[in-house]
Amino acid sequence: MAMTSLQQLSGILKAEEDTAAQLLTLLEGERDALTASDAEVMDEMSAKKQPFVVRLEQLSRQREEMLKIEGFPAGKDGLDAFIANQSATEASALKILVTKLRTTAFACKEHNQINGSIVNVNRQYLQKAMSILRGRDMTASSYGPGGEYSNQVVQQPLLGRV
Repeated sequence: MAMTSLQQLSGILKAEEDTAAQLLTLLEGERDALTASDAEVMDEMSAKKQPFVVRLEQLSRQREEMLKIEGFPAGKDGLDAFIANQSATEASALKILVTKLRTTAFACKEHNQINGSIVNVNRQYLQKAMSILRGRDMTASSYGPGGEYSNQVVQQPLLGRV
């Protein structure tokens, strides 16, 4: 027995939400690894995320194609129009799925942005430390022998002097 477009869309939306929820769990683990500076776990999480992102892209394309076959435009407008053409009970069930998916997708986006910010801050600290070690940091400041504030730092690399 062939699935109706309503059943197909419901299945796609459920699969998208399940996949997004799994990705969110990985993003939360990645944040824990980033804050603990656990490089091994960070690498592991990074590798694990990719299949979920690919799966979400596949499901999105399936959803868009199904809407197109049914005569609706792609994107949010097409999805909303499809839902509006369903019975009240079916529309309500679809709205619940869509709301759940959007909530999870938003949480994924937020977590990913925060994780990216953590990576960026860590990269800036590393670059600053490397500049100081190489004697190339022009913004470094310290205290002189008398305790006075000075930005006249010795511009010689610390690496190789030890």
